Amino acid sequence: MIKNNVIILVGRDDWQKDEVLNSTLISRLRKNNVEIIWEDPAAEVIYILRKIEKKLECLPASIKKFNLRAIRILYGLLHPSYFLYLYKRKNSSVLSRCEALKKTTRKRGVAEQVIVISRSSGGRVSSLIADELSLKHIVCLGYPFKHPDLGDEPERYLHLEKLKTPMLIIQGVHDEYGGLEIKNKYKLSEKIELLFFNTNHDFNIDEAMAHDIVEKIESVVGLTKKHNK
Repeated sequence: MIKNNVIILVGRDDWQKDEVLNSTLISRLRKNNVEIIWEDPAAEVIYILRKIEKKLECLPASIKKFNLRAIRILYGLLHPSYFLYLYKRKNSSVLSRCEALKKTTRKRGVAEQVIVISRSSGGRVSSLIADELSLKHIVCLGYPFKHPDLGDEPERYLHLEKLKTPMLIIQGVHDEYGGLEIKNKYKLSEKIELLFFNTNHDFNIDEAMAHDIVEKIESVVGLTKKHNK
């Protein structure tokens, strides 16, 4: 029996800011024949919570914030290791995240069936280990080619020139970590495809743009729709 593709979601440093984006994309990606693994162990529960909240119109932002904190505390009480994860995640380095992602990927058994969909620093992490693990594909929304407040940091992008793993970088035209100029500024492997959307690094997108992004991801990485029995 052929196993389904596995999607591992790897977030940016401030990964909690992407809840809305993740919810929108995952709702669409789940229509495909894939298994989805979250970097944050509690993310699946949070995703269900947000779906319930969405049905409750005009729910105040303060209540949503309280619900999020409460669900994380409750999850941590049921799974004490989650508090350690939150501490490590807040204080993690690029190298430590690389090791954590390698461990998660190897647990899935067949790296060649693993697709990493990442955000910002998550794309940097996944692209650093992709060739070592022979991942099937990487997708990154908003790759951090540069930090807007720092000088040039070659360690962010030099490895992309020799990347052998297929990678789709979906970048905002107005991304402060690298916009349209990245086409001519950085040497990228022929395995990397660049796609631009009219957004910034936070990817504040509407439903129509989310649909277009997911369609592109599905097409590039070769996902197949589920068939209803």
